[in-house]
Amino acid sequence: MKYQILVHEGVFDAVVCDIRELKGRHGSMVCIDFRLDPDESGPILVAGVANRELSSCTKLGRWVKAILGRMPEVGETVTFEDLLWKQCRVVIKHRKTPDGHMTYASVAKVLAPAAPF
Repeated sequence: MKYQILVHEGVFDAVVCDIRELKGRHGSMVCIDFRLDPDESGPILVAGVANRELSSCTKLGRWVKAILGRMPEVGETVTFEDLLWKQCRVVIKHRKTPDGHMTYASVAKVLAPAAPF
């Protein structure tokens, strides 16, 4: 699998396949890799980055709620392993690098998996 710089915008079924910590200019960040299977050409990876703070008001909190199907209780520990290999859906939007020279696929939202019916 490889990272896809430009995936069509839209909503895709996905699986969380890796999570790692990053240092950003605004503090600790979390990078989540999602595997998409948009067509028969094979799986691709897209990444989403969120601040490390986990609450119902943060991007990471909304993403974790969508992946787990519930918001963790206050004081509950959620590890990266709790999120790995869980199904969800991601909304892909196109963004440009700050210098405007490159367009790339960005995970704008993470949604609960589609209902099976």
